[in-house]
Amino acid sequence: MNNGRRYYFLTIAETLNITRAAEKLRVSQPSLTQYLNRLEKDLGIKLLDRNFTPLRLTRAGNLYYDYLVEEKSREEQFAAAIESLKNEDKGTLRIGIPLQKRHEGLSAALLRFCMERPDLDVRVWEGTSSTVRERVLKGELDIGFGHSVEEQHKECVTRILAKERIVILCSRENPIVQGRASSPEETCRIAPAALNGQLFYQMSQEYYLCTVELAHMKKHGVDPHQRIIMSHLHAIIEAILQNPRSGFAYMPDYVLREHWPRSVCKDLAFLRLDEEDFTWYFSMFRKKGRPLSQEARAFWNCVAESCCEEL
Repeated sequence: MNNGRRYYFLTIAETLNITRAAEKLRVSQPSLTQYLNRLEKDLGIKLLDRNFTPLRLTRAGNLYYDYLVEEKSREEQFAAAIESLKNEDKGTLRIGIPLQKRHEGLSAALLRFCMERPDLDVRVWEGTSSTVRERVLKGELDIGFGHSVEEQHKECVTRILAKERIVILCSRENPIVQGRASSPEETCRIAPAALNGQLFYQMSQEYYLCTVELAHMKKHGVDPHQRIIMSHLHAIIEAILQNPRSGFAYMPDYVLREHWPRSVCKDLAFLRLDEEDFTWYFSMFRKKGRPLSQEARAFWNCVAESCCEEL
């Protein structure tokens, strides 16, 4: 497989639509279909179930997606480490952001900063909230962005940019919901015991959300009878929409705000276990005791001024 096309499957898996994936990759649809057919032939197994609209990943497809995410992350870590060595004495800003998170304020601040500092190279590394923090603590990144249920971290200087909610998601037709109205803004309270013995979709362990949801279930005594481990929030929502009785998932509400049309919400139910909504923080952080360069401090201040929301 041409190395330049190696990660095309990631875009296919994330859009679950060949036409949309081709548009994002800026290739023709026939070319992308040929790529996918050749890939499945080389692997000797189907990666997509084409009997569904949108498409659905097979078990092999989910496995290959996880493999590519890990391989891409390793390649980017290696490339970033090499570039760091090359540019130790040059004007370079290294930042890390979560792979599945978009933040309009952050994007705007980054664009404005780059326009103000055309002399500066900016290296953006994408990973998970956990891997971004690890690289900041190792000194491989100057500034990181990610989620945490704690307001502060003992090893990091933290600036909270937004307070976000985590809801429990299922189909509106799920019998446990009993037709009760809900929305991302007005969640419906449900007894934890009602979720015992149910199927849960869960993010894989490298994602911080996995740690968060397991702790929350343990706190409330929720004991699923089965877990389906996946690595993409979009694919989890698709699975729930395709099968109204399929199960439940912890879902950050930013996914629905940033990535999905509002019309999808009418087919979903939004639940909570507490009286209060379950929340976490999207924050900017840097390692304590490690002085920021002049460029990194300027970027820190630029983001803090542009992105902070009232909590």
